[in-house]
Amino acid sequence: MTRTSARGFTLIEVVVAMAILGIGMLAVFKTIGDTVHNVNELRDRSFAEWIADNRITEVRISGDMPSVDETEGEVEFAGRQWHWLTKVSQTQVKGLRRIDVSVRRDEDPEDSSLVTLSGFVGATATAAAPASPDWYQMYDGGEGGEGDEDEGDGQDQGDGIEEDPEAETG
Repeated sequence: MTRTSARGFTLIEVVVAMAILGIGMLAVFKTIGDTVHNVNELRDRSFAEWIADNRITEVRISGDMPSVDETEGEVEFAGRQWHWLTKVSQTQVKGLRRIDVSVRRDEDPEDSSLVTLSGFVGATATAAAPASPDWYQMYDGGEGGEGDEDEGDGQDQGDGIEEDPEAETG
């Protein structure tokens, strides 16, 4: 009498395989969750940098030398509320001020910042009145239209090299 053994998996083998598969899936899900969190954090940092850069630009183009003090405010950007804090300080160079802008999300603690960006503004940059140029003037038939590149007093605005009108060309 010969005995044939049944081929297949035992219950213990199936449980061990399921445990290994479960641990592997947990690792995959954790990696996906960490990636989503990192993407959200990088997105928020990018938005905060843009807000800080915009704030520094606003100070620079205001036309006035900023006073040495702190100002704060909030702005809605990308569908969220953001808080910014601008600190203007005098540098060791006369006529040059440092601008530090810290930005945080609305839900972040007040003493925290997601990004701090620094910039500088000098007295020469603020000496001229703020301009509001009409960028479309040259295309609406105003002065400086197409073909009017050499407008004005008729002098060459080129490379500064004067040509001798008597020189022979050949």
